Amino acid sequence: MSPVDKLFPYRRETDGFELFAFPHIAAGPTLFHPLRDAAAQEGISLTGALLPGRGRRVREAPHHSIGALLAEIEEAATRDGFTAFSGDYGLLGHCSGSLVAFEIARLLVRLPCANPQLLVVCSCRPPELIPDTGTSRLSRDDMFARTAALGGMPDALLADQDFLDLLERPMRADWEVFDGYVHTVAPALPVPILTARGANDPTVPAAEQHRWKAQTRGLFRSVELKTDHWMLSDDGSRALTREITDMLRAIRG
Repeated sequence: MSPVDKLFPYRRETDGFELFAFPHIAAGPTLFHPLRDAAAQEGISLTGALLPGRGRRVREAPHHSIGALLAEIEEAATRDGFTAFSGDYGLLGHCSGSLVAFEIARLLVRLPCANPQLLVVCSCRPPELIPDTGTSRLSRDDMFARTAALGGMPDALLADQDFLDLLERPMRADWEVFDGYVHTVAPALPVPILTARGANDPTVPAAEQHRWKAQTRGLFRSVELKTDHWMLSDDGSRALTREITDMLRAIRG
């Protein structure tokens, strides 16, 4: 298994466009199954990232800062000879995973590999407006309750103590990454950006989305889907895939 395969264990070889996807707090690759299936119908191969502390990497210590996460990505890409990032590919993130994808895009344009051809930002405020929510410093019960209140955790799981025991460490670490995020000013990316928000998402104001435009010197589009914050349902994934496909057509002319 290559270093990149450790990060993307369900990756499939493709001759077409490839999207590397990064999930929201405490989630794993299964989050993207509906989007993966919808994208496959359009010839796009999507694979979700498996970060340490969850799934088959549950015994590994999770990252507590964006810097540590980027260091793993850089080491894996370098040891792999940048082969995973040498073709026709893009990056996608959902919620906090969008910040991860954005910072990875910044990293990759500095490395000796092909630039991403597209960055897809889903359900995320612009990087300079990301707040410290304080969630990472809450007690176990309060952290789970706040996360569940955001809609990212089914209420039924709160009663499963064995599941919560496994989830606490990666969830708290992910909140630390998010709460500790500090945006640094850098040149705009040579990467087109597509942002998507749910029309019924109160956490990502529509009026802010245009501010993502400052992060690219390429094509920029901002779209609104008929979803809430958690847009990766079957219907939301199909709608998002249509927007991604239209964006790729526009990029390619």
